[in-house]
Amino acid sequence: MSKKLKEKSKNTQKDSTFNVDNEIIIGIKTLPNPEENKKKTQKRKNEKIKNTTKKSKTTKTKKKTKNKEEEFELKLGIEDEKVKPKKKKKKTKKLTKKQEIARKKRKAFLRLVKWATLILLLIGGGIGFLLSSFFNIKKIEIVGNNKLTRDEAISLSQIEIEENTFKLSKNKIEKNIKQNAYVESVKIKRNLPSTILIEIEERVPTYMITFANAYAYINNQGYFVEISKEKLELPIITGYATKEEDIQLGERLCTEDLQKLDDILQIMKAAESNEIANIVTKINISDKQDYVLELKSEKKTVHVGDTSNLSTKMLYIKEIIEQNKKIEGEILVNTDLNNKWAIFRKKV
Repeated sequence: MSKKLKEKSKNTQKDSTFNVDNEIIIGIKTLPNPEENKKKTQKRKNEKIKNTTKKSKTTKTKKKTKNKEEEFELKLGIEDEKVKPKKKKKKTKKLTKKQEIARKKRKAFLRLVKWATLILLLIGGGIGFLLSSFFNIKKIEIVGNNKLTRDEAISLSQIEIEENTFKLSKNKIEKNIKQNAYVESVKIKRNLPSTILIEIEERVPTYMITFANAYAYINNQGYFVEISKEKLELPIITGYATKEEDIQLGERLCTEDLQKLDDILQIMKAAESNEIANIVTKINISDKQDYVLELKSEKKTVHVGDTSNLSTKMLYIKEIIEQNKKIEGEILVNTDLNNKWAIFRKKV
C-alpha cells in the first residue's frame, strides 16, 4: 500500500510540473517541431516520387498493353480473314411462274446483248483489217481473151492498181467488161492478198449477115459481135426479118430470126456429121418450111425443107454431090423421102 501511494505521489508531481510543449497558452502560437517538419517534408517527397514512378509505370504498362492488344487484334483480324466461315446463303423466296419467266427472259436478253457486242467487235476488227493496205491490188491477170486485148479488158473493168480488193464490186466489173460484144461471160476472182484474176469467155462468130455494104458477125446465140467490111469464111444468112436499126453490137436478132437460127443450127450440125457443113456458103431463112443452102464450090443449091429427117436428107445430099461433081444444079430433099427419092435438077 505504501508503495502504491508513493508511486501515485510521484505521478502527481510529474503531472504538476509545467511543460511548455504540452501546454496550450492563450495568445502564444506553438512552435513547430523541426524534426517532425523534416519527417513530414521527407514523406511528402517520397510520396511524390512514388506517385511519379507509379504514373510512369502505369503509362508504360498501358502502352505495352495497347501494343499487345493491337498486335493481338491484327493477328485476330488476319486469322479471321483466313478462317472466315462462309456466310450461309440466305434462303431466297420462291418466285412465281411469271417472275421466273421474266427472270429467264432477262438473263437470255443479257446473254444475247453480250454475244452481240462481242460479235460486233470481232466483225469491226475484221472489216478494219480487210480494208487495210495489205489487201491493195498489185496485179491484174486476164485469161480466156482472144479478140479482146488485155488493155481493153482492164480499161473496161475500171480496176485501179493500189485499190483495195474488197472495195471492188464483182457484178459491176462483169457488167463493164460485158459491154464488149465479144464477151459472153466474165468471172472475177480475188487471189489474196493483192491479185485480181479476170476469166473471160468470148463469143465466137459463126455466121454473117450483109448490112449497109458491110458484114455483121453473129454467134450461135444470135448476138451481133462485130460489124466490119471484112468478109470472113463464114456462111452468110439471107432472108432475115431483123430491122437494120436493130443491128447493133451486143444486141440480138429479132425473135422470129432467133427461132429460125435454132433450126439452122440443127441443119448445120447434121451437115457437119456428113462433111457438108464446110462447103455451105449461104443460108436463106425466108421460108421456115424450106431452108435453102448454097454450096458455091459445088455450084449447087439445096432445098432442105424443114428440120424433119435431117440425117436422111444429108445422106441423099452427100450422095448426089459425089455423083455430080462440079455440075451446077439444084438438090431437092424437101419432099416426102419415104415415098420418093431425092431429086437433082441440072441447070439448063
